[in-house]
Amino acid sequence: DAAFTEFQHKMDTITRYMRYRRLPKDLQNRIITFYRYQWDILRGVDEEKIMNDLPMSLQQQVANFMCRDLIASLPILRGANAALLNALADFTQINIYSPNDFILKTGDPIKGAIIVARGEIEVLCGNQVERKMKRQDHFGAESLFKPKLSDRTLKSYTFSEVFLLPSDAFLQAIHSQCDSNQIMKMEDTALLALKSESKVNKLFGSGIETMPLNRYQRLLHPDSLFCFSWDMVKLFGFTFYLFSLPI
Repeated sequence: DAAFTEFQHKMDTITRYMRYRRLPKDLQNRIITFYRYQWDILRGVDEEKIMNDLPMSLQQQVANFMCRDLIASLPILRGANAALLNALADFTQINIYSPNDFILKTGDPIKGAIIVARGEIEVLCGNQVERKMKRQDHFGAESLFKPKLSDRTLKSYTFSEVFLLPSDAFLQAIHSQCDSNQIMKMEDTALLALKSESKVNKLFGSGIETMPLNRYQRLLHPDSLFCFSWDMVKLFGFTFYLFSLPI
């Protein structure tokens, strides 16, 4: 109760500050939603303060534990030794995105492997949602070996916690701990995983049914409110004639 009271006081202070600064209403709502998300996750616990109070050795162990399982979920690092995973965990960057935030846009350079730690991310091909990424799903692992521009757009669907394994740090770590044959095998695994994913998307199409963006297409889409209302009108008319004609 004391933590919640403190949180409410903090929210009141933030709200007054945003009004004083005359921030746009949409931006105010996003900020408030973010703090409420943080409350739902941590329940008032100051994670940064707790981590800062720990010795550096323990901080490192906690960070490695949080990152290592996600990094090990990459196909190219399955079976990798703990030393390599710990080294990569040191370079992993953690970012939090709000709903509808763009993580990566089509044509942007991919800076490394993107791994979802929490939340959901939409992978867009044009305006079509190709699939949704959840925990331990990844994107752009092949860019760890060669520079690449993204052919997809990544957009946060919910509040999302995303890990980024930078390609330059990854190459530095594997060249110091792996031989050339192991590195070549990793690169082949990344390319094979990319081809398999492309085949699945072509075979089954979009993983999510989306509403067309055109105004009239949205109106006539089977899942639109207009089509639902029209179906109800037809059902009512059919029921009326079903009973009235025999009479």
